[in-house]
Amino acid sequence: MDLITSMRVFTVIASENSFRAAADMLDMPPSAISKHLAGLETRLGAQLVERTTRRVSVTEVGADYLVRCRHILSEIDEAEAEITDATGEVKGVLKVSAPPAFAHRHIAPHIPFFLKKYPKLSIDLSTTDYSISPSHTAIDLHIRISEMNTTEGLTTIMLAPNTRRLVASAEYLNTHGAPSAVSDLQKHRLITLEYGHPHNNWHFRTENGDISTYLANGAVRMDSGDAILRAVLNNGGISMLPTYVTGKHIHNKHLVPLLDELVNEDEPIHATFRTKNHRYKRIMLLTTFLQGLYSPTPYWDQHEGTSEAALRAAL
Repeated sequence: MDLITSMRVFTVIASENSFRAAADMLDMPPSAISKHLAGLETRLGAQLVERTTRRVSVTEVGADYLVRCRHILSEIDEAEAEITDATGEVKGVLKVSAPPAFAHRHIAPHIPFFLKKYPKLSIDLSTTDYSISPSHTAIDLHIRISEMNTTEGLTTIMLAPNTRRLVASAEYLNTHGAPSAVSDLQKHRLITLEYGHPHNNWHFRTENGDISTYLANGAVRMDSGDAILRAVLNNGGISMLPTYVTGKHIHNKHLVPLLDELVNEDEPIHATFRTKNHRYKRIMLLTTFLQGLYSPTPYWDQHEGTSEAALRAAL
C-alpha cells in the first residue's frame, strides 16, 4: 500500500476518532480504511489505534507517530504547492463542502464552466446533510449559510446575501386565504423542518421596529428544504424558504410571497477555510469565481433579464 496514503488515513482516523468518519472524509470504503491502518501498523510493528465497540482512540505510540505524520504530510503538501506556484499552473484537487440544496442549484452547475479556465484542477464537492467542522483538514473550502463568526485560524469570506421568504402556492391561498398578520399563521397549515430545528424560528418585524420570533409548529415536518419546496408547490401549505430555492418559482408565479413587509430572515452565504492552507491559491480562485457569479445581486433574486449563470442553474 502507498505509505503516504496510509499516513493520511491514520491522521484522519486520529482527528475524527472514527473509521466511518474517516471513510466519509476521504471518500474510501471502510474496508480500505482498515487495510491502510493495518498495513501501517504491520510496517511499524506497533499498534497506533485502540478500537472498542464504543470508541476509537490513539495509543501513546500512535500519538507520537501522529505528530511526525502531520509534519511530513504538511511538508509534502507545501512542496507540491511551491511547484505549482513556480510553474504558474493551477493543478491538483480542491475539496469543497456545501449544503445540498445550495450546492445542487448554485455550485454544481457552474463547476464545468470553472474548470474550463483551470483544466488541470479537479473538484471534490461534498453535499452531505451533516455539518463538517471548518477546521477539518480533509475539506479545503466550506460553503456555509449562517451568521458569519470570526474564529481564530479560519478565514471567512462573504459570497452572497441570502433572504428567506414566507411562501405558498396560489391554489392553496385561493382555498384558505392569505394571512394578513403574523397571528393569522396559526389558522394555516405550516410546513416546517423537524422538531427543534432553528429554522422553525421565524422572525418578523413588529410595528415598533423590534424583531419578534414565531415558533412555527408544522402540521407537516420534513428533513430537507427540497422536500418542503415540493410540498408547498403542490398546495400543501405555507413555509419559510430561502430565495435560492424559491426564486424562480416566485418569478414564474408558482409561489406567492406572504407578509414580505414583516419577514426578517437574513443569513449570508459565505466561504470558510483554514487560514494556513497550502491550497490557498485554489481556494481563492473558486471563491472569487463564485463571488463573481452571485454579486452584486444574486441571480436567483433577479426577475428581469437572464444571465448565463442563471441559465446554467436552471438546467
